[in-house]
Amino acid sequence: MYGSRIREMRKKRGLTLKAVADATGYTIGHISQIERDLKSPSLVALRKIAACLDCSEVWLIMGDSELSVESSEEKNNSKETYLVRKEKRIPMKIPEIDVSYSIFTPSKLPDSKEAQMTGLIVRLNPNTWVTEQMISHGNYDESLLLLKGELELRMDNSTYVIHEGDSFYIPKNCLHNYMNTSDKEATIIVYFSQLVY
Repeated sequence: MYGSRIREMRKKRGLTLKAVADATGYTIGHISQIERDLKSPSLVALRKIAACLDCSEVWLIMGDSELSVESSEEKNNSKETYLVRKEKRIPMKIPEIDVSYSIFTPSKLPDSKEAQMTGLIVRLNPNTWVTEQMISHGNYDESLLLLKGELELRMDNSTYVIHEGDSFYIPKNCLHNYMNTSDKEATIIVYFSQLVY
């Protein structure tokens, strides 16, 4: 499931299985089994491996899913060449977390250009954290807009209450997590300042 992407990035970075094992604290055999899809990594392991490989865990999770721009036929019938239709969004499931993610930005643009940001729709059930622990993004900033619900957002040593319509900016390397404190599903638009898949 994640193995081919992990192996691809490890080789691209010129790292051996031993180097990844040493950096993550897992055994060479464990990393090898993950690469061969004989073992599914925990979310913690996936994050450690992604950090070692200097890539996003989202990129590892996405596997072979890619969001492409419109087909030539659609382009000819529309002035919008960077359009992602609602039904073409990429759903994303992160292991061990019951949160709905949907990527709505393309990775590949016309003329072989690459997108410079990633947009997601995040749906959180009541009393649910977006992730299992405080996390930080070393390579990109995050910005969120709360469309529905109410959030408690923790960043470093501070706690913020986010109401419907509020937005929040999270600089890279800041530990953060947020929880839906309302009694209905929360809907959040999230942007990362670079392509993360």
